[in-house]
Amino acid sequence: MLRENLVLADGRNFEFMRNGITSDAAIILHAGTTQDLSGWKVWLDGFAARGYSAIAIGRSGYAGSSAKPGRITIDIARDVAGLADFLGITSMVNVGLSGGGQHAIATGLDPRSVGVVTLGSLAPFAEMGDDFYKGMQQADLNEYADALRDINDLVKRFQGWVGSEMGENFVEAEPSPNDKKAQESPSWNILFDSLEYTMNAGWDWVADDYSSYLKPWGFDPRNVKVPVVIWQGGQDKNVPPQHGKWLSEHIAGSTLNLIEGESHIGLFVNYEQQAMQSAIDLLNSTPQK
Repeated sequence: MLRENLVLADGRNFEFMRNGITSDAAIILHAGTTQDLSGWKVWLDGFAARGYSAIAIGRSGYAGSSAKPGRITIDIARDVAGLADFLGITSMVNVGLSGGGQHAIATGLDPRSVGVVTLGSLAPFAEMGDDFYKGMQQADLNEYADALRDINDLVKRFQGWVGSEMGENFVEAEPSPNDKKAQESPSWNILFDSLEYTMNAGWDWVADDYSSYLKPWGFDPRNVKVPVVIWQGGQDKNVPPQHGKWLSEHIAGSTLNLIEGESHIGLFVNYEQQAMQSAIDLLNSTPQK
C-alpha cells in the first residue's frame, strides 16, 4: 500500500493510504495520538479481504500531512470532506482510535456519513472539567500538564521516547492477561512500529493534536445524528471509561460497548475484528448509491 497525497483547498498536503478496493462507499480510519497511518495495516488488509474500501488518513502535522497551527477537531472533518470529494466517496463510515475518535465523530456531521466507530475516544475537555482526568495514569496526566503549560515541553517529552521500546510507554510493568494476549498479535508490533515512524518524521503533530484535544471541538457532538458505535475499555488508564460513557450519554444515536478488563491498546488489538465488523455493519445499513 502506497502513501498518497492530496493538496487541499488551502494548499496543505493531506496524506492517505488506500487498501486497493475502489468504491464510492468507504471506511476511513483516524489514527490515535503518535500513530502513523501505517499502523492500520491489519485493518486495511482486513477490509480488503472482505471487499470493502478502506482509507487510512494522516492528520495535520503527521508525517506527510502539513501542519495546521491552532487546529481544532472540526478541521479534520473538513479535510476528510475534501478527500471524499477528491475520491468520489458518496457514503462513509469513519473509525477513530483514541485521539482519532473525536475527529471521527466530527465527520458524523457530513451528509455522506452513515456512521462512526470509536475505540477509546476522548470526550470534550471543555465540557468534562476535572472528570476528564479521573482514573488517568500519571504519564498521561503529565502530558496534558505539559501541553497546557508549554507545548515545547511536551515535544521534549515525546522526543525522550526515541530509541526506547514504544510499547513500554503504554503498558504497565505487570501486564494484564488481556494485554499479554494483545502482545502476541501481529497488530501489536505493527502499531508500535508506526509510532516509531511518527517519531522519526517530525514533531508538528504534537501541537496540532493537543490543540484539538484541549480546545473546544468546533461543533456540538449532540448534533451528530448518525449511529455511533463506542468501544471502551473498562481498564483503560489512557482514556478512562468516563469518556466513553460521556459520549454515549450525549450522542443520541450511540451504542456503548464497555469491555471490562480491557486496556486502551488491549481493546484496539483484541477487539479489532469486532470493531471492524461494526464499521462494515454501519456501511451496509444504508443502501449504497
